[in-house]
Amino acid sequence: MYETFEMELTVNIKEQSKIAAFLNLIKEIDYIEIVNVKEEMSELPIEHRDLLDKRLQEIENGKSSFKNWDLIKKKYEDQAD
Repeated sequence: MYETFEMELTVNIKEQSKIAAFLNLIKEIDYIEIVNVKEEMSELPIEHRDLLDKRLQEIENGKSSFKNWDLIKKKYEDQAD
């Protein structure tokens, strides 16, 4: 008779740019189930916040525009097919 054993493991990934690659890697392993993904953002550096505020203000003033990320992503996914 076999006993079943489950272990829950918490992993903190310090570089945000590496999170997607890590998740894609472990999704390929058939004996791992991703139960919960909790993202926590740390405080943005003041320089980043100022830049974002400036860009949002330009959009509100009609000096700049943006495109929906889902539309851009779909465009490149369609080109890859």
